[in-house]
Amino acid sequence: MNMQGFKETDTKKYNFPKVGIGLIGYGFMGKAHTNAYKKLSFFSWPPVAIPELVAVCGLLENEAQTQEAAYRYGYKGYYNDWNLLIKDPRINLIDNCTPDDVHCEPCIAAVEAGKHIMCEKPLAMTVADAKRMYDAARKAKVKHMLGHNYRFIPAVRLAREMIQNGVIGKIYEFRGRYLQSVGAGPENLIEDVWYASGTQSGINLGIGCHIIDLARFLVSEIKTVSGIQKTFNSSRLNKNNNSESIKADETNFSIVEFENGAVGSIESSGISAGRLNQHTWEINGSNGSIYWDLEDLNHLYVWLKNTAANAVSGFTKVSVTDPKNPFASLSWPPGHNIGWENGHINEIAHLLDCIVNNKSIEPYGATFYDGYIIQLIMDRIRESSERGKKLEINPGEV
Repeated sequence: MNMQGFKETDTKKYNFPKVGIGLIGYGFMGKAHTNAYKKLSFFSWPPVAIPELVAVCGLLENEAQTQEAAYRYGYKGYYNDWNLLIKDPRINLIDNCTPDDVHCEPCIAAVEAGKHIMCEKPLAMTVADAKRMYDAARKAKVKHMLGHNYRFIPAVRLAREMIQNGVIGKIYEFRGRYLQSVGAGPENLIEDVWYASGTQSGINLGIGCHIIDLARFLVSEIKTVSGIQKTFNSSRLNKNNNSESIKADETNFSIVEFENGAVGSIESSGISAGRLNQHTWEINGSNGSIYWDLEDLNHLYVWLKNTAANAVSGFTKVSVTDPKNPFASLSWPPGHNIGWENGHINEIAHLLDCIVNNKSIEPYGATFYDGYIIQLIMDRIRESSERGKKLEINPGEV
């Protein structure tokens, strides 16, 4: 091969901080998070840090798949025991992308070992475990972040800034929904209905938590809930043609009151036929309204009174690919639309910046405290449905 003119890159001149990553779980979210680590320096230059993909961890009985994931995703190696992963001195940040019922113990062990922690939502399966996780992380004084990636979509951040700056005035109403159709057909096998199989976490823990998080992020803390949730398909056949009972909720509706006086509705469903992943919210205020839809994530729809646009009735479609958007340095040039993955890229960039420069995860990132409060709200929605009454949210009750 003719190598004339070839010059080897002097990597020593690019001396950026490095953060060692240990990934627990290599499924859908493990893939999404790893994609963000790998693309961070593509979008952000100079990068706040270089993520070093040290190891991925999977179950011993899935060793072949774990090894394959390590190679596919670009990790140096793998473990079959998360306790050993946590002890690896090369790892600074543990990223927990396991099923919901494996969030608690690895996260607590990680922070007690002095590791920073990223955990996918929901924080835990129960309020008590969520509180244990938050208390452990707070005591360890490490950075702890929960995977509510929709906070890091440019349109959502722009909406928060508009609200914080009083652009739409006093907030009156919030209405949000997250709808999927995966369980709409009673004939669908239980293995194909993610919220009903495995941990049977249910639709509220699975996706409803995202709407609850954005309600708190954009409006204010939730003070009361009056909810109803239901399971229409109490059993499903599995791939072996055996019937399995299901207790996981399939749909839920809640009327909420916020501490700032606003009211709202929160809805999540896994049985909304035709809806693959509709995640949308609208906020109405005294000076205007804004709404957003994940299926059109590059735009924020805005209506403001006393503007020239009022000469024409309707909302203004605002592109958030403008250089002024808060994630412009992590995006393509103006007019080049971003995708769902960019929320994770922006989220990981924020986390690494907080680790390297000792910044606060809050208010833009969700912490384990947010996870605990969301868990408490979801539990009260369940209890409200069972008791048929409105319930207050009391963060100090556990």
